[in-house]
Amino acid sequence: MARMVSLWPGGRAARPLRVDRASPEYRKAFEAYLRHGTPIDLAAALEAKAKAKTKTKAKRGRQDQTTTHYIWRTQDDNKVRASHAANDGKIFAWDDPPATGHPGEDYGCRCWAEPYAPDTREFFNIEMQNVSDEGCPWTSEDFIHHYFHGEGRAVTVRETGHLRKVVAEFRRQAGDVPTKLPGQIADEARIEPGQSFDDTFRNTYRMTDVVFSIGHTTVEGKFSGQSKLRHVQLELRRTISFELKDEFRDPLDLGTVGSPYTEIPYGTPYPITDRWMGMFSAKVLIDGSKTRFKRE
Repeated sequence: MARMVSLWPGGRAARPLRVDRASPEYRKAFEAYLRHGTPIDLAAALEAKAKAKTKTKAKRGRQDQTTTHYIWRTQDDNKVRASHAANDGKIFAWDDPPATGHPGEDYGCRCWAEPYAPDTREFFNIEMQNVSDEGCPWTSEDFIHHYFHGEGRAVTVRETGHLRKVVAEFRRQAGDVPTKLPGQIADEARIEPGQSFDDTFRNTYRMTDVVFSIGHTTVEGKFSGQSKLRHVQLELRRTISFELKDEFRDPLDLGTVGSPYTEIPYGTPYPITDRWMGMFSAKVLIDGSKTRFKRE
């Protein structure tokens, strides 16, 4: 390595430079001086090379991208400029660059883009609350006895000791089915992604396999939630209120042959009702054509 003086027009000396006479940049600058009298300004040549290298690096980074987003990474040393250090670890979109530009685009930037592939697995969880039974479960005879002697007094499902089983059956038929209640909630959230949402629901469910006396019963309610944008997905959470409505009307449907009540010609139908709450949390795709959580 030799110490050399840059020559400018008129023979005035510029600042000393440490140059490598074997480097392509030096040979090119010296040749231009011999042929055309162009001053040897190696610093400018090196700067132009550095800029070209930076542009090539940034271009290659965009061409090699395999994801729509990336994580900004720095060299994590004292040479990293403050504005780039502030980007370290943050996620940016290739089609929406930060104020600093993408990694490698700024002059002399040594930062790099780590491909970001978010976890796009979907889930939908509903946690039922205030679901508890009171006393021993009623038998069919208990339901019939109340028909003839209860004077029409309404009873709750928990009072009959069957709420847990009924709620579990509701979950099996609707609460845990992506195209039923979860799908309705997800579809409502997709209308205005990132905003709050709410809606009502109502349907009839067959409960005879778990509690014959309840039969076909209606479950209705309302949900309200908040959605947050997370890349290509929505994060959902909040509450659901449930209300069950049924009526015990015809004890002969129970087939109680030989029952002491089968010959009694009159009785009083009575409502069977109950209420409970639920909390939901979910992560669903915004694109309704690609998700499994959408209403059928």
